Amino acid sequence: MKYYSVTEAFQVLRQNKITTQEESVRRWLRGGTIQGIPPPSRKQGWLIREDDLYAFIKCRLPDKLDVNDFNATKDVIEDKETIRAEMWWELARKFIFEGFIEPKKTHVRACIQHKGYSKELETYIWKFVSHHTLGYAKPHIPYLLDAFLFDGHRIKLDPTYEAFEEQVLFALIEHLRKKKVRQEPTDSEK
Repeated sequence: MKYYSVTEAFQVLRQNKITTQEESVRRWLRGGTIQGIPPPSRKQGWLIREDDLYAFIKCRLPDKLDVNDFNATKDVIEDKETIRAEMWWELARKFIFEGFIEPKKTHVRACIQHKGYSKELETYIWKFVSHHTLGYAKPHIPYLLDAFLFDGHRIKLDPTYEAFEEQVLFALIEHLRKKKVRQEPTDSEK
């Protein structure tokens, strides 16, 4: 029987998009949500049996997914993403988010310049971002796990960037750039 430390269990749970915080695993252990062996001392930490960890994961994911199959087919991976998106929207409807970023015009400008986009696109994007206040005085973009909410759309973070704010801003810029391209009339429509 294999045993997981809190850190190892967190990595498995994070891989299955169940949590992004190691402290959540400890809280679930203390509360009995995940079955575990309490630490004899603070130094040693909790231990979690493999069966108990996968039982917890299985109760968080639908029955049709086998969480032990890490070499899943493309269809199963797409099903997992669909299920994650549904769970994400369920939380978003309740307005439960991990936090918010407050984008600043200078950060948006720097991202646009980094991509080599035009000043016109910068103005277009800032117009949308500056009006996305959600009742606050400054622009707010709420995020949860690997996506954020903007103008009624769930937009996945851009993982190619290290800084979290850059992951949000670059993904947002691409989303709005594509929206602008779709809205522009073609030469034949003019």
